[in-house]
Amino acid sequence: MQKRLSLVIVGTIFISFMLLLAISSASIRYFGMKGAEDKAAIIADLIQDGLTAHMMSGTMEQREFFLGKIGTAKGVESLWVVRSDSVINQFGKGFNNEAPRDAIDKQVLNSGVAYQKSEETSTSAKLRVTTPYIAKERNTPNCLSCHQAKEGEVLGVVSMVFDIQDSRTNGLLTSLVILLFSIIIMILVVVIINRSMKPLLELFHSINFVMEKAQIGDYQRRVRFFGKNEDCKNVTFWINSLLDKLESTLIDIESTVKKFLSLNPASHKDLLIDAQNIVHELSNIYQFKRTIEFDEDKEHVYQRIGMILKETLKLDDFILVESGKNNICPTIVYDASKMKKTISPTCRALRTKQTVYSDQFKNICEHCNNMSEHYLCVPYLISNDFELLLSIWTNSAEALDVIKTKLPQIQNYIDAARPELVSKNLTEILKVSSTTDGLTGLYNRKYLDEYIEKALSQAKRDGATYGILMIDIDFFKMVNDTHGHDTGDKAIRILSKILKESIREADTAFRFGGEEFLILLYQCEEVMIENIAQKIRLAFEKAPIPGSNGASFYKTLSIGASMFPKDSDSLWKCIKFADIALYNAKENGRNCVKIFDHKMVEGKEMKSEF
Repeated sequence: MQKRLSLVIVGTIFISFMLLLAISSASIRYFGMKGAEDKAAIIADLIQDGLTAHMMSGTMEQREFFLGKIGTAKGVESLWVVRSDSVINQFGKGFNNEAPRDAIDKQVLNSGVAYQKSEETSTSAKLRVTTPYIAKERNTPNCLSCHQAKEGEVLGVVSMVFDIQDSRTNGLLTSLVILLFSIIIMILVVVIINRSMKPLLELFHSINFVMEKAQIGDYQRRVRFFGKNEDCKNVTFWINSLLDKLESTLIDIESTVKKFLSLNPASHKDLLIDAQNIVHELSNIYQFKRTIEFDEDKEHVYQRIGMILKETLKLDDFILVESGKNNICPTIVYDASKMKKTISPTCRALRTKQTVYSDQFKNICEHCNNMSEHYLCVPYLISNDFELLLSIWTNSAEALDVIKTKLPQIQNYIDAARPELVSKNLTEILKVSSTTDGLTGLYNRKYLDEYIEKALSQAKRDGATYGILMIDIDFFKMVNDTHGHDTGDKAIRILSKILKESIREADTAFRFGGEEFLILLYQCEEVMIENIAQKIRLAFEKAPIPGSNGASFYKTLSIGASMFPKDSDSLWKCIKFADIALYNAKENGRNCVKIFDHKMVEGKEMKSEF
């Protein structure tokens, strides 16, 4: 840099001096030539005046001495006078040296135009000047008073040859002196520039080095300057202070974020770019967290997580699995698999609570290996009895390595979702516990109030029908009295299990109270209701109930049925009708199914609805 700058400055000065030298040389030559031309004009005028004076005084015979004297003037190499034809005709040829010597003399005599030209070689420099003597009537003295000529006629010429070698030599010497001074000045300039620019260039090189390192993420380098220039010292101090603050701030940002955010180990190794990425990721996570706070339940949160995994993190073959305590009943809550995937409680990641990679060991998880050769399963503990499992499949080991680099980002989103998942899961548990029967797992009477309202509005909107079964265990009090309440609870659990197995997913079973159960059969045709009731009755009749003495016994059911909206456009009233049919079954010997008929209430006062 220093050499380049010195060359630019010296080159500029050199070119300037060369231009000055050229101009000076041209000027010296021009003024030398101009001086010779002016001298020639003066001598020509002097000769004309002298010859005129000799003519008027009658001493023309002495003109040769006069011309010879002038010819000895400094710089005049030769001088001669040439008569025109008109003068020769009037006064004769004159001296021998007054005849035309060359074509130039003849040219000027004929044209009356002065001739002037320099002739230069490596060893000499000459200036030839030939000036015509023009006859003028109004001149003083009047030329035509002596000469038999016309106005404007050429009377003769004066030719001179000047030696201008000295002028050229002086110009060259002057140019050489200027060149010498130019070289000396350029040397001085180079020395001064080097001495004055050296500290600045040292500072520049140091700054350039530090900035190059900062460009690739190395903010530990500092500008160094060992000179005495105060301005350079100040620049060094302020740049280093700025770098210190920048590095300290970036390190502090990274260390602070690490406390609550998982960072990608394959970072750019540039604190500034990493800080930018961290801010973007924090912003995205905050937006994600704010969004799921207002989601209705955890299923919506799972959809958000799945969307992040697909659209933001570009995963294209994965499932998200919810698992309860002790890996019981793992459920796929988000499915983005290319081919239908399943999950097993024996999955190694679920069982060990450790991340499982397919490249850890050959066939490390037999269940996952059956679905794809390249996979990873990551368990995320949400709470003590609630965890998520992310299973990802790829088509190559390289793609699997790319997925591994995204795990910290996935962890960040799971961590952000964890409080909401815990909260929504607890809300769901509380809701389930408040609306389900603890002994049987069926919905309780409280939930029936909410269900009836929704079912009625749906039925009116869709024209849905319901078959209603009211079920009671025959002589249940005898079970409690004979075998105890524990055995009675077993009988109730056996019946609830039979009810769950006997109805469809769209149907709903309730523990109505004690040993009494209610079933609402969605879109049930009238011909089906008795078949379903009989299926339940026969299944319970054949189910052994372990007694307190170790021996099993059997019990029967009485079932009453009604149809909505056939029997009434009120679901509550239809439930009442099914209850009436139940009591009719009990009155007719129990262990049977009775379908409601309006004859059952004829002549009887209806009690209030539920």
